[in-house]
Amino acid sequence: MLKTIIVTSWKYNTTSKYLKIFYNNGSGELYYPVPEFIYNNLLRCNDKTAFVQKYLEYDLHFTRLTIL
Repeated sequence: MLKTIIVTSWKYNTTSKYLKIFYNNGSGELYYPVPEFIYNNLLRCNDKTAFVQKYLEYDLHFTRLTIL
């Protein structure tokens, strides 16, 4: 059975434009540079996981690093 990965928490730094996303499986990702309006849109949406998948994971404007 495939376990669904869900966004559990996030942290944004307005100065550095780093956005850290943490998941229920203990993993995390760091995105940068993320404009503040993208972070504000994340806060407003109901499904954080879908937002990350749609607007952050496949956007060529952001660099993504895996946090172990």
